[in-house]
Amino acid sequence: MKTTVLFILAALLALPGLAQTNFRSITYDEAIAAAKAENKLVFMDFYTDWCGPCKRMAREVFPQKKVGDYMNEKFVCIKLNAEKEGKELADLYKIEAYPTFIAIDADKNIVLTKVGGGDTDDFIADIDRMLDPDRTPERMKARYEGGERTPKLIASYAAYLKTEAFNQRDKFADLIGQANRMVHDYFNGLTDAEKLSPENLFVYTEYAMAINDEITQYMIAHRNEFDEASQKTLIPIIDRLYATEIGNYLGAKIPYDATAYDALKQQANELGLNKDKQYDPCFRLIECYAQGDIKAYLALCEKEYPMLNDVMKNALIANFGNLFKEQDEAIRQQASKFLRCRLENMDTNDMMFAVYQIIELESKK
Repeated sequence: MKTTVLFILAALLALPGLAQTNFRSITYDEAIAAAKAENKLVFMDFYTDWCGPCKRMAREVFPQKKVGDYMNEKFVCIKLNAEKEGKELADLYKIEAYPTFIAIDADKNIVLTKVGGGDTDDFIADIDRMLDPDRTPERMKARYEGGERTPKLIASYAAYLKTEAFNQRDKFADLIGQANRMVHDYFNGLTDAEKLSPENLFVYTEYAMAINDEITQYMIAHRNEFDEASQKTLIPIIDRLYATEIGNYLGAKIPYDATAYDALKQQANELGLNKDKQYDPCFRLIECYAQGDIKAYLALCEKEYPMLNDVMKNALIANFGNLFKEQDEAIRQQASKFLRCRLENMDTNDMMFAVYQIIELESKK
């Protein structure tokens, strides 16, 4: 019975109308024929067995309903292992990096080429932009320099600059800075009604980066004035931004400032982000460490660590060694022992961070 249920579930998930992207088990020629019949493009995902980003796209992005709805409407999608059954096509299309995504029309003309993956929203934005001849990089630049400031142009042009930042590592800081300045300038030119409009939601979902940023502060101050659908989108973003800042204090990634910290703690409580007291163990640890009694702090770690959620455990572990960098060898050994005693119960990600921190703690100063 269990096997039958699992089989049915797997079959249902393969249907194009459901959440995930429908990669069809058909040949290249069959995909072109299907595209002609359905008036769609052919989307080819070139991957390899050893490609980490390829696996992440398959595991985290293509199964998303938002991505599936978008892709299934526009494309006949196929996957091609560039070192196996797809090698001939990979050679034909001169594939040199993975993942590479290519879309062609029914006459085999290349419509778009995208190298590298991306998160859900960025991936959709990139594909959507590449399909629009009015949003080529040259055209967007000309439109922007000509004074156009529509939400779609700003969202597309800034997203393109961010993508290019990852493709051109030597220009990363300049391109990211350019995208952020563009969006902040655009935001400052909006009326309150425009700032609350759903068409400008991208400003908050993509560019609210820290709790003290002007975009974030506006989002928080006016959170109850957005429409209901926007509020549902923004609430997790606000929660994530505060979690990040609390995690930064917990791992001593930012200097402790009593005034700023007290304001952060008060805001988290007032916003209802700590209604289940999930951040209370963090607050106790942060405040104990700030008092400078390292032995008391290590003792408190023993008590509070099990009470931390997974995100905060990671925040603490990832920078644990730096909390003791000025301490003597005995304290550092004690801190290392704290990590060693918990390794077997850590997930793989936390374990990697912990091992690195143990090496730091046990190295000679």
